[in-house]
Amino acid sequence: MDVKIELGKKIRLLREKNGLTREAFCDDELELTVRQLTRIEAGQSLPTLPKITFIAQRLLIPIHHLIDEEHIELPKRYLQLKFGLYKLPTYREDDRVAKKENYFEEIYEEYYENLPEEEQLAIDVQQASMDVHLTENADFGEGLLSDYFSQILQKKEYSINDLLIIKLYFQCIYYKHYDEKTFFFLLDRVMEQVDYSVDVELSLLNRILVTAASIIIKYEKYSKLIDVVKVSKIIMQTSQDFQKKPIIDMVEGKYYLYFLGDRELAEQKYKDGAQCARLFDDPMLGEKILQELEDDLAIVNINKN
Repeated sequence: MDVKIELGKKIRLLREKNGLTREAFCDDELELTVRQLTRIEAGQSLPTLPKITFIAQRLLIPIHHLIDEEHIELPKRYLQLKFGLYKLPTYREDDRVAKKENYFEEIYEEYYENLPEEEQLAIDVQQASMDVHLTENADFGEGLLSDYFSQILQKKEYSINDLLIIKLYFQCIYYKHYDEKTFFFLLDRVMEQVDYSVDVELSLLNRILVTAASIIIKYEKYSKLIDVVKVSKIIMQTSQDFQKKPIIDMVEGKYYLYFLGDRELAEQKYKDGAQCARLFDDPMLGEKILQELEDDLAIVNINKN
């Protein structure tokens, strides 16, 4: 028995029995979109537990009337690969890129077809994010953003997938269609998530803040950098995950250099970041931070002259 097909048929029959169109069933589409419901009813995707809970509530039946919870448990190996994707930065280094591509390949070959739709979305968004990052082409993310981004703008609290989509959006607008008002609106919302995020969400929030910092720097809104730095430091203290500290130290250095004009303090922060990277056994990142220091000092010197 194909669980997805049987579940989809059951949901469609019960919905129709209740006299509800898909549009009426999904209501404001914050929990479930019409597109997602259509795919579920067609047996093309398996909903996650939150979506099954919402569907059961709309149908006024217990969850177990739809599906046994064991059918939506995710394989341990898949979860290892998924969280590996969250935590592995590539910095465009060949070895890291190859490792991440191997993660994607194993997921797509072994697990993807039988994953719930939201899990498939999480993988697709991360694949698009890497493609945008490596090619500097925002077109890789536009299809996913057109399907899901409007929902994000209506929410106050974000799921992991919401955060992944925001990160993809930030990566895309770095290269194309930068909208300052939308960017800072979302950045403020992201920083507010610290109050009720844990574990993986906090790690992801920090990655988003690093991406946001790159946009702030590109568009020379240097006064905003210190807010990103402060929230990032809170995240690192709360999670005890300091992986992004070298980059955040460098970002803080850019704030001192470009906004406050304090060259001495700026240089120290860049060097702190480089030293931290070496302590984390990432000498290549340390070298990149020191090169960034040289480049930025040269820019400042040119501007003075």
